[in-house]
Amino acid sequence: MRRLVLALVAVGLASNAEAATLKIAAIGEVSGPCAPPAAEAPAGEKAYFTLLQERLGRDVLKCPVVDRVEAARALADGKVDLAVLDQAAFEPVKLTTRPILTVRPKGGLHRIPILVMTKASKAAPNLASLKGTTAVFGGQSAAALAMPRRTLADQGLGPGFFAHESVAADTDAAAKELRAGAADAMVINASAWQRLCRGDKPGEDRCRDLKTVWRGRPRAPLAVVIRRDMPDELRFRLIGIHVAMHVEAKPAFAWASSWIAGGAEFEPTEAEALTVTSR
Repeated sequence: MRRLVLALVAVGLASNAEAATLKIAAIGEVSGPCAPPAAEAPAGEKAYFTLLQERLGRDVLKCPVVDRVEAARALADGKVDLAVLDQAAFEPVKLTTRPILTVRPKGGLHRIPILVMTKASKAAPNLASLKGTTAVFGGQSAAALAMPRRTLADQGLGPGFFAHESVAADTDAAAKELRAGAADAMVINASAWQRLCRGDKPGEDRCRDLKTVWRGRPRAPLAVVIRRDMPDELRFRLIGIHVAMHVEAKPAFAWASSWIAGGAEFEPTEAEALTVTSR
């Protein structure tokens, strides 16, 4: 009995030792075993690993891989805990992993949701059913036109999906076109939707005559990805450390965000950030 207890204790200690590490995939020229950053590593890299180690209270190791595909496989197999992936690398492992962070470029827009709306009386069953119809956009700004068009293109619905597109002066003008029947659908961002539809009183909805057919964000080109079985506490702590990094630890942020040229800040992101969500 005593031997069994000692064996169980030994297993528990080994499991705790394993759990007390965070393994991060890092792309390099060759694959290699996980280890702390080398003594000759760039200052920003050492600052990043030191920051995570101090904040998380666990060893943080760098795991060299040759590309994002290998990083995704290592993540899915439990050999690493965190990796930066693109859509192609993420697709084969999307059932067991999820994005948690993206990087917003300096001067770039936040990945705000885009809505496609129709009149409630002529609501389309889904986004794909609007192919060949007419659409109106709510303005000329990047948030009103370029980002919605990019978001639709991310879903495989690029130029030519709508038979005709018009660009109204603003969201109110776009809504007037939709309500008057001059367009079959209106494409706006979530901020514009709030200004248009939310009333002054709690629960007031000024868009009861309209229906949201589809809502989604522009797909992220790259994202920080973890396994779905990571404990919530660790996931939330990782997100908290990263979103403040551009203020609290600038050298660490510069190294950690270098996969996006001119990164401004880490942003928490949804699990579908690398996914085509609807056709």
